Amino acid sequence: MSIRTGTSHDFDGVRFVDPLLRADPDRAQLIRASLSAGDCVVATDGDDIVGFGILNYTFFGYGFVPLMVVAVSSRRRGIGTQLLREIEGRCLKPKLYISTTRSNLPAQYLFEKCGFVQSGRIENLDLGDDELVFFKPLSVRRRA
Repeated sequence: MSIRTGTSHDFDGVRFVDPLLRADPDRAQLIRASLSAGDCVVATDGDDIVGFGILNYTFFGYGFVPLMVVAVSSRRRGIGTQLLREIEGRCLKPKLYISTTRSNLPAQYLFEKCGFVQSGRIENLDLGDDELVFFKPLSVRRRA
């Protein structure tokens, strides 16, 4: 398994990892824009994309992961952990945020295992399933 910066050519591979992408044009637009901007990292197993994560700075100017997905068939193999570590290493800000719904216990476990702490919640995004926000302080080196 390896992780690299995604490109526009990776959209079809990402499409098979994220089943929600087909039904949500806004999600598809976020992924296309992130791939074009170099803000998306992809995890590959041979020629197949098995996961991806997006890093941007839209959350009050700090690092934010608006979307991270691992293919159902590739979960529980450490791919999410490796994606988060890669994103942390690329983040240029001293704070990194990520979120998930209250019902997504595997994601919450992953975030906590990777050193994130719960930092708040947002109500009314998904009716009856609050969004939990997680935070991790980072040691950021200045990049030349």
